[in-house]
Amino acid sequence: MSALALAALVLVCIWLGVLTLVVVLLVRQIGLLTVRLSVAGEATSLDDDGPEVGSSVPKDVALELPDHAEEHAYVLLISSSCTPCWELVADLGERRFEQKILALVPGREELASELAALLPSGMRVVLDPEATRLAGALQLESTPFVLEIEHRTVTRKAYLHEGASDLIGFVESENAPAETKRFVEITEKEEIEGR
Repeated sequence: MSALALAALVLVCIWLGVLTLVVVLLVRQIGLLTVRLSVAGEATSLDDDGPEVGSSVPKDVALELPDHAEEHAYVLLISSSCTPCWELVADLGERRFEQKILALVPGREELASELAALLPSGMRVVLDPEATRLAGALQLESTPFVLEIEHRTVTRKAYLHEGASDLIGFVESENAPAETKRFVEITEKEEIEGR
């Protein structure tokens, strides 16, 4: 066999090796996308996250509300491992809220304490392990998430897509219609089913 034929054979083998590698990587990527899409399809719907609107707040959560807020309060769930939560808190800066807000901050102690220190003064903050227990009692899984509570009953809830601006809009628009807001808010069950 001549040197030219041998070189051609080597090039063909290298080319087949590269093509095989590309096919293996493509199959892997397709597999990853398939898994991600199936997990996304099974993810908890925002409608199902947290307590139902109109339901009573668990007693242990009600006891943690600022001044045992009998009339109006908010519960904010932010996690120390959630990048949008850090952005939300950073965007709040020194903002003060007139409303009573309970911030649940689950996560590793050091990070949760750091995140809690950035929250505006006046918010009541609960860290782990109590924060995780209270979030579990409220059946909250998504972060950042906020609940509005009146007379120990959940009246509204929302996932805060746009961070601080959504939180500010949510707590300052107590009775504004859901259609005028940019954040995803769940109000009455009938409205959810009608969407």
